[in-house]
Amino acid sequence: MRYILICLIFTIIFSCRQQPIQYASGRIEDVFEQARKENKKVFVLITDTSCGICNAFAKKLDSINETKKILNQDYICYKANITDTAMTDIAQIVKCPSFPFPYFFDKDANLLAFGFPNNKNFLIDDLSKIGISEYTFREMFRLPITTLDYKKLVSLNMKAYLMMKEGHHDSAYQLVKASSEIAVYPYNIYLANQLSAVGTKESNAWIRQLQKPQFTPSDEVIYDNLIDNIAFSENQNELPETGSDSVSYTFVETKHECGIINQGANYTFAFKFLNTGKKDVVITKAEHSCPCIELKWPDQPVKPGETGYIRGILHAEQLGRFSREIYVHTISSKVPMRIVVLNGQVI
Repeated sequence: MRYILICLIFTIIFSCRQQPIQYASGRIEDVFEQARKENKKVFVLITDTSCGICNAFAKKLDSINETKKILNQDYICYKANITDTAMTDIAQIVKCPSFPFPYFFDKDANLLAFGFPNNKNFLIDDLSKIGISEYTFREMFRLPITTLDYKKLVSLNMKAYLMMKEGHHDSAYQLVKASSEIAVYPYNIYLANQLSAVGTKESNAWIRQLQKPQFTPSDEVIYDNLIDNIAFSENQNELPETGSDSVSYTFVETKHECGIINQGANYTFAFKFLNTGKKDVVITKAEHSCPCIELKWPDQPVKPGETGYIRGILHAEQLGRFSREIYVHTISSKVPMRIVVLNGQVI
């Protein structure tokens, strides 16, 4: 009797201890198939197992009992390691800008949320509290769309990918083409080209009219040579915004060479732009992640035909060559952010 009682106590103790997060194996299409069968959502953690921060974050998730319970009960969890070629599809679909980065989908491949909760602990009971600001989104993802449109973009391409794997090529192509109306990025270009190659009835001539996308450093990691063999337009000029009343502006220079600056000096600079459209240009924000740069921008709308300036001071503190990106945000729906760059050397 005592033996049975002791066994019962130990059973209760161990059953109360929560299991670590259970991550599914295989490819992302296997994960969604399992989610549909079990009527669960999908949690994707895009990571790099050689990254200390990534491993620390995964460990932190396992230490938060409430989060761990929700993930194990309500989600099929998938840890996509970008160094494993069998797992890179999902990172390419979402255009993952950094690692680790979490994504939440429903079983039908609709992106519900992405990013981190607005709390110290990674609490996920309310997905509406998970996300990043519009400014941060533009700077990280380099897409001229809102976070809401990004969710639609990813959902369409995730569904297209799954349909392609199931052999529904024409339906998949229609989803990819619809996604291109939101934004064109390396993966929907690649997917459209792949679907054309396997015999879809649709033409991919629209791809040849595109400029080749410029890769960010994170794009270089996840896309590598994915679209190297695709023929793009040779015209690499900046595309104008559409619409007779659209906002349009052009920087006189997008790269400013500061030359050699003495350490400790304060270097002043200015980026001049011209309003080439028919509506006022309103600069809502200009920023840089380094506190070594102070920025000022027009506090009044810049009228059509007039010029404006993004002015700043660079505090030359760190020795060596530098290249600093400055993010200029506007109310334009087509080009909500542009990037200008400071180059130079501190001695």
